[in-house]
Amino acid sequence: MGIVVNSVIERLTEDYETEDLLRVLWIDGELENLVLMSIKDIKKKRMPIIINYAVLLEEIAEGKSRIIEFDEDIELLSPDEDYLEKYRENRNRRWELIKEIAQREPDIYLSKSRGQLLRETYLVTGKPVKVIKDYLLKYWFHGKSINGLLDNYLFCGGPGKGRVYKQKPGPYSKNRYIVTETDIEIFKSSIRLFHIRQGMNILTTYERMCETFYKRGYYRKYGVRVPIIDPDRSPSLRQFRYWYTNNTSAFGREENKRGKRRATMNVRPLVGNASERAHCVGAVYEVDATKSDIILVSFDRKTILGKPTLYVVIDVFSRLIVGYHVSLASESWFEAMVAVNHAATNKVEFCARYGILIKEEEWPCQALPQSLVGDRGELKAQMSERFVNLNVDVLNAPSYRGDLKPYVESHFHITNETIRQLLTGSTEAKQMVRGDYDPARESAWTIEEFNRFLIIYFLTYNKSALSRNYIPTKEMFAEQIELTPLKVWNWDKGRRLLHEKTRDELRHNLLPRGIGKVTRFGIRYKNLFYTSQLGLDEGWFEGNGLGIEGMREVEISYDPRNCSSIFIKRGKKLVTCLLTGRSKEFEGLHFDEVDKLFEYRDMQIKEQEKNEKQHKAELHAFTGELDKLATKVTKGATQDTSLFSRKQNMRETRATDSKVWGSISAITHVEGSRIADGLSSTNAEVIPFPDKESEVERVTLADGNIDIQMLFSRKSKERRRKDEPTK
Repeated sequence: MGIVVNSVIERLTEDYETEDLLRVLWIDGELENLVLMSIKDIKKKRMPIIINYAVLLEEIAEGKSRIIEFDEDIELLSPDEDYLEKYRENRNRRWELIKEIAQREPDIYLSKSRGQLLRETYLVTGKPVKVIKDYLLKYWFHGKSINGLLDNYLFCGGPGKGRVYKQKPGPYSKNRYIVTETDIEIFKSSIRLFHIRQGMNILTTYERMCETFYKRGYYRKYGVRVPIIDPDRSPSLRQFRYWYTNNTSAFGREENKRGKRRATMNVRPLVGNASERAHCVGAVYEVDATKSDIILVSFDRKTILGKPTLYVVIDVFSRLIVGYHVSLASESWFEAMVAVNHAATNKVEFCARYGILIKEEEWPCQALPQSLVGDRGELKAQMSERFVNLNVDVLNAPSYRGDLKPYVESHFHITNETIRQLLTGSTEAKQMVRGDYDPARESAWTIEEFNRFLIIYFLTYNKSALSRNYIPTKEMFAEQIELTPLKVWNWDKGRRLLHEKTRDELRHNLLPRGIGKVTRFGIRYKNLFYTSQLGLDEGWFEGNGLGIEGMREVEISYDPRNCSSIFIKRGKKLVTCLLTGRSKEFEGLHFDEVDKLFEYRDMQIKEQEKNEKQHKAELHAFTGELDKLATKVTKGATQDTSLFSRKQNMRETRATDSKVWGSISAITHVEGSRIADGLSSTNAEVIPFPDKESEVERVTLADGNIDIQMLFSRKSKERRRKDEPTK
């Protein structure tokens, strides 16, 4: 670095500390001599000195001196227009005073000729020589800049420095209290104790502070001790507010009042841009959910269902709606994954399912992004790690920080405003008060109809003009790209970050998973059984085999909204398994409905098992009595008969009894005749069944003497009467 005018030379001591700072004011044409002025101390300005140019170069070479970069007083040398306008006249007057002699170089630097020039200027202007000399020194000190002659009031008063007052500053007031360091410590404690911890406002905090720290005693009233506050020996509310305002930032005051989260959202510096990471199409997708401002009805139009949940996936760079999902379920990881899956699937097939025919160029997005931004609620789950398999980075926004995904949040406002303007049964997201009209009275849309509306709405939005806050790139300007989400998306530049995945990959990674058990009846999952042709061909379900590749338990993927099928990963393929015949009746149901059905079954079985105990008690009581009677009568009839004689004529007697029993139970049997009558017509000795007129034993129970036999007989007749067909 060469030596030029206004170069700053730093002279060093033997310990390499700064000895002096010298500014170069003039260099002669032959490079023999140069003029230097010390600028180390602005309060003690010294006259310039002349030294040999070669000697200075030698000092620099020996390391005794060095050329440095010096930060000039830019506030004074380049002031703002208001300050310059205020003091320009004084600066110009001073410059006119010294301009003639300041330009007479090198005479003005020589002590003999300088004295003569100063005296001549004094005689012409009448200004004292000392004043003229001071103006010259200021001019040289600031690098021969005219602005160096400005009045330097920039640092007057010691801005930023605290003062110690002996009396209260400002106009006279009755309160002459002076705030001390002790008071400041009390202020800090009061803010921490009452304002931050207990949530009091500044006025109440000040009152509690005076009651706690500036009391001079107590008196009793209403049976309690009341502190006595001395106003003359305590700071005023204005002093307390002044200290709090000047010693805390706007962010700190908002944090103390409403918490760090609200302060971060409301008063933090907005120096960043949420779209900085989105340098091209597919770089960042944002996904979020909200309640749509419409009240839906059931498919039979009779039941009001409330507001649906709407998930939207938006590409940050182009602002294109790349996917969505509307559901009656609450926000969850699975519902968000359905929206992401929709963003990565073909829109022509999707719209055709709802009777809307479009061309692929009308909604061309069917790919995954490089990064996905969403709420911690949905995307912080462990299952979000599956995005690694899809080459997607998940960026979780902190809780309650919708400002970190502003584009999808702002789109919700536009969508809900459109819904309120166009659809019957729409409502604003506000608390209803007594007397408000209930918009549910006009609700008429089903979720299927609302879904069809959303398809047309998103197609329209993608063709609409972008917001005025959108900043196009210079490449867009050069190619004159139409600024609509669809045109920016279709722009050929920068779509390199988009990547597509097969339907099987999306299903395997985005759908929830479970463990199924391989049995002879099929793969069992949640009490349902599934099978596939591949499983039948490979013998998964045969006998007591080893299941699938030796495993009885296998990981499956499933869609909770429909239990008709599940998916099993086999190599590079995803095998679809359908319900077997024994589970076919559940086809088309939601897994939650299946759980409810089996829950109902288990509950009913447990309930009926309780009732079954009483029914079994009836059976056991009747059987016991009948067994006793039959045993008694049989023993009486066979008292003098041997076992051998009882087995005689078994075949003939069996045939005869078979005919008698067949006659009694025949369809042509005469109604009204008793079984005992039929039996008595035979020569065989029969055992009459007990009836109302027959003599039965009385059974004594714990709660009294109750004829159990009569009770059983009456209940049996009542059941038979209910089972008889109505004539």
